[in-house]
Amino acid sequence: MDVQMSLSRIRTQLGGMERMVRLLRAEIEGHIAEVDPASLDRYSEIPTGLGQLFSEAAPLSAIAAEPYKHFAKDVWIGLDTEAGDTGATVSLKALHRAGEGALLGAGAARGVARLSVNPVFPMAAKPRWVTLETAVSVEALKRAKGLRVDTISFFDIAAGNSAQIPRSVTLNLRLHRQGGKASDHLNYRIPVSTMPFEHSARLSPAAIAELALEDVTEALMILELPLAGTYALKLDHFAVLALEEG
Repeated sequence: MDVQMSLSRIRTQLGGMERMVRLLRAEIEGHIAEVDPASLDRYSEIPTGLGQLFSEAAPLSAIAAEPYKHFAKDVWIGLDTEAGDTGATVSLKALHRAGEGALLGAGAARGVARLSVNPVFPMAAKPRWVTLETAVSVEALKRAKGLRVDTISFFDIAAGNSAQIPRSVTLNLRLHRQGGKASDHLNYRIPVSTMPFEHSARLSPAAIAELALEDVTEALMILELPLAGTYALKLDHFAVLALEEG
């Protein structure tokens, strides 16, 4: 059997197992909610561009993303335009639709999709940043008592890659405030793994209170990508969730 085909089949099986685990978790939490509802935190999804992209799960043919121009509603690639000709190709493949209530906490149906981001780096100058960015609903963010950001991702690193790729990438919440000030929060490190893993970054109610969101005018989730190498980011899930009052 062809080795590449065999590995691809294993990766597909692992993806199916992960979805089964999330569905099983949703069922277990549903049973717990019936007998001891006070023991479960309740979350609702905050609207984001990436969240909508995965919810709709509409296929997107491979396109060359233009820096800071939306390739989907409220989703774009951030590129350093002053350092060479760095570019990125993005695409989205949709498999089917299934109930994924574990991540939403409400039993809503979500699409099953995979977003691919493939940066292309010039030989001469290294860019200062390459990012995947999405807008976050400011109104919903201000109502949140706590915050959880769920992701499932991995990196497809080419066999011939010779560049040094970091061990992790950073996920940040960027807040723009009245008067033009901006600040980054969360600083969650996601390992650069070739296997899909689920991650949950959290901001506690105390941390949310310290952010003082009253004067925030724009909120973004920003995933910083490696600045060199032959690789593609594969994102299988993204959701920003607000902790509701008990």
